[in-house]
Amino acid sequence: MNIAEKLLYRFTIVLSQIVFRPTISEIMGIENLPQTGGFIIASNHVNPYDPFVIVAVIAGFLRKNYFKYGKQLYYVGMVGLKKRIYSFFLNENLGFLVNSINGANRAVELLDEGNVLGIFPEGRRNDNNELLKAKKGVAFIALLSGLPVIPVACFGPKIRSFNQGLKGLLARKKVYFGKPLKFSSRQLSELKGNPEITLMVTRTIMFEIAKLWGKSYEF
Repeated sequence: MNIAEKLLYRFTIVLSQIVFRPTISEIMGIENLPQTGGFIIASNHVNPYDPFVIVAVIAGFLRKNYFKYGKQLYYVGMVGLKKRIYSFFLNENLGFLVNSINGANRAVELLDEGNVLGIFPEGRRNDNNELLKAKKGVAFIALLSGLPVIPVACFGPKIRSFNQGLKGLLARKKVYFGKPLKFSSRQLSELKGNPEITLMVTRTIMFEIAKLWGKSYEF
């Protein structure tokens, strides 16, 4: 990470706190975050502000327990997202990993090095009353790394237009963190030969997110 990228990374975190921290009316369960070692934050995804809201909530925690030791927060995002935004802004140095096989492998490496990973298992925004069917990436990463998953529920406004987006900046938001979920580490060959393992872990994670969110998961 060069100086410009480091400054932009830090600026994004500070800006997230300035813009979104005053709009967060309730935080629950932040004490469930591990204070050492890598872990995964798996959240529902109501609106485009969710990643920044989560950052605003945990920035102080990360500075105390991770940033000062040279660790980072990374987000796994969709390939399409990177195509829509300038590639220089979305790269690993700035905390972005593409949701792909290579991205998942790199996520496991970064977790093993003690970094923190954020992921939205549904794969896209969803403001409906039920969670969408989750992608299996979160389960693969959790099982290959053997590191804990923190289920998270984000509550915020529906944003389906530019005007709603502007109003949504100031709307009240809430973030709930669940207790860590730990799964035994597995080899990739074992997961490829036993798809029911990743299905079971995906369901376990999504059921916990659904409970926090007060919704349901039917898959």
